[in-house]
Amino acid sequence: MQAKIILLPGSPVGERMCGFAEEVLTDISVAFGHTFSIVRDKIGEAAERAYGVPLAENTLRACAAADAVFMGDPNNEAEPFLLRALGIPARTREFSVGGEENARFMITCCANQEKNALQDMFHTALTQAKDENIRLSYLLPESDADAELFLDALDHEQEEIKAENVEELTPSEAVQALLLAPSDVGLLVTPAYAGEMCLTLATSLHGAPMLLHDACIGNKITVVEPFIPENVKANDDLNPLGAVAAVASLLRYSLHLRQEADCVVSAIRNILEAGWRTPDMTSMGDGVSCHKMLQLISDQINLAGELLQQHTDK
Repeated sequence: MQAKIILLPGSPVGERMCGFAEEVLTDISVAFGHTFSIVRDKIGEAAERAYGVPLAENTLRACAAADAVFMGDPNNEAEPFLLRALGIPARTREFSVGGEENARFMITCCANQEKNALQDMFHTALTQAKDENIRLSYLLPESDADAELFLDALDHEQEEIKAENVEELTPSEAVQALLLAPSDVGLLVTPAYAGEMCLTLATSLHGAPMLLHDACIGNKITVVEPFIPENVKANDDLNPLGAVAAVASLLRYSLHLRQEADCVVSAIRNILEAGWRTPDMTSMGDGVSCHKMLQLISDQINLAGELLQQHTDK
């Protein structure tokens, strides 16, 4: 496969996250025989210095023409404008309860209340829920007009996809589920304001910040963003796992390379199950360097490529 991928650092921290992503994408391209054209562009403060605006027209055109976008640091003023300009209706964040693979849930937070955007959001969400055999639940917007649009879009896509196991929750029921039975949540679709509260609650309860990322899934393109805690500094020994997990979503949702995405997810899981940790993941502050952690990921991906090649040769 040939694909063009845009990296948007946005900050010195984002630059290093983009470096992690580029290394993993390069490993995947070699292991699975793909050709990725990886290009860096500017957004946020860097774009202000270079172009005088946080999001330049040439950057927007490049992103729209690309196959995928990796945003190294989403904590910049241009991020919501980019998502809206690309027609991306929502962001999805995945959580793992207690680190268990079979106890995952997702929250999709609506970013656009327009009819077509809502239909795109529900199409993606219902397809995800059906493919993974999990229930889809949703919160209604507070205003009657917005709620009507929300339900019309849901009904249209639910009928189109023939999706079942869809349930409406009240805000109190959603909070109770996140607190007491998160592994039963499945995929929760929320309007913007309630969604931000649910994301904040779920992140504080179940999120390992170094592993979290957002997949902003559009009809034509997906923007993936590792979660960057506010206290992280550019000179810190940055944990690469959030960037690596974001690359897995980029491969899955933007490039539709499921096998390659599963390879990256398995690499993360195998390393963690083997007991490898970076200093920020241990209570004692010990562990391997973040450079070593990224090397372990690369070794796992390269091994998967070798095994695939041996199987192909047979």
